[in-house]
Amino acid sequence: MPAFFGLDIGSSSVKLVQLSGKTVAVSVIAVNPVGRVGVDLVPVEQSSLTEVIKNILADNKIKTGRCVVSIPESLVFSRVMLFPVMSSPELATAIRFEAEQVIPYPIDKLELSWVVLYKPKNVLSGEKMRVLVVAVPSKISNAYVNFMDTLGLEVVRMENEIVSLTRSLITARKLPGVSLVADLGFANTKFVVADTTQIYANYLSSLGGMAFSRIIADTFKLPINQAEEYKRSYGLDKKQFEGKLFAAVEPVLSGLIGDVKKVLNSYLASYPERKVDRIILTGGGAYLKGLLAEVAEQTGLEVVIGNAFDGLKVAENMTGFGPIYAVAVGLAIEED
Repeated sequence: MPAFFGLDIGSSSVKLVQLSGKTVAVSVIAVNPVGRVGVDLVPVEQSSLTEVIKNILADNKIKTGRCVVSIPESLVFSRVMLFPVMSSPELATAIRFEAEQVIPYPIDKLELSWVVLYKPKNVLSGEKMRVLVVAVPSKISNAYVNFMDTLGLEVVRMENEIVSLTRSLITARKLPGVSLVADLGFANTKFVVADTTQIYANYLSSLGGMAFSRIIADTFKLPINQAEEYKRSYGLDKKQFEGKLFAAVEPVLSGLIGDVKKVLNSYLASYPERKVDRIILTGGGAYLKGLLAEVAEQTGLEVVIGNAFDGLKVAENMTGFGPIYAVAVGLAIEED
């Protein structure tokens, strides 16, 4: 029996994945009825979200109560920081000092964690240590733990999304070279530049799938549900509605591709010797018709769809849904 499962609670959906070796034993998605994660929920919202998750557990006969749960990037501060080579105690002090300078939140109300991504072997080389620092407000961390308690679940660990994305789409696949992952979600887009050894950079964009739907709704005076259908049916097809649909969404598209270029330029400024080999589009927004071609044309890079089920044995009717499970699969994979 698998030791734990991955639980990804997003603002639009709840996803659960349980792996048994290289087999996807369980993969299920349900609508999040409250449109928010398990933080600052009023009792009726908490009850509704709790019921959805309990039903998922019961309907799929999940026998273990141990889970790895995601924390949305929008609720945490995460950044790759550079430090001179130093001892672990010195690093702890330096990270705390740096966090006080850049995080607009009282340091005594934050839970800080970090992992050293790279430490130069030659102390005299002048190279710096690269450290992924994650800061979670204690209020949010405690809310997640309490919410999991109401579900009767034991939290193995809480993990911000870029770590899970890197594990499922890059590390687990032993993908060569450097990749920029763009996870296009409902409310935002997460970017992470990484290879199989470490994370180099990350960024959170406020542009997600809903931004496309809203601008279609506003332009054509449509209900949001109908605008969503237009987006899914026609995507970025410049021929539809005499080009008016593409003209409507072009500002959002330009903003999103602008964010892609911003991340690429920031990475290349820090690591000019290592080019980005590809862009990986994942998340529900990766299905947007024409997006892959637009990103490839405007960046000049290879662009692929990141299917988290690649390399895993999964039910035939689920093979095409890997992009929306990228975080959940990453949560479900055993850490090396």
